[in-house]
Amino acid sequence: MFNSKKSSNNGSSMNIDTLIGEQCTLQGNISSHNSVKIDGGIVGHVASEGMVIVGEKGWIKGNIQAKELLVFGRIEGDITTQNLDLKASAHINGNIDTHSLQIEPGAVYQGSVVMHSQNTAALPDHSPTLTLPAADSN
Repeated sequence: MFNSKKSSNNGSSMNIDTLIGEQCTLQGNISSHNSVKIDGGIVGHVASEGMVIVGEKGWIKGNIQAKELLVFGRIEGDITTQNLDLKASAHINGNIDTHSLQIEPGAVYQGSVVMHSQNTAALPDHSPTLTLPAADSN
């Protein structure tokens, strides 16, 4: 079960290092080098260098920082990730900071979204200028 190869819906494989079962509620922060699957509840922050999967019955009340995040369940907190995939059953209440965002019809989120270019870690410091053509006086 642990450290076994799992396949997500997007076809990538990962090592699931930590599993929080449906009947488990954890109060405290989680930090992992590998992937975490949450089918129960967490009151605290989650940080992972791998993927975090929140199952349909899973929920988190806290911020999440992960390389990848796949959400079927509920999150109340801010999200920072490179790749975010919200499935139809997902409910997010918090701000999202990501490079890539996929949202299935039916997914719900409330908050702001900041998307960064895949090639840079931050947005440019200046806004693009809009140049309008000169009005024709004829």
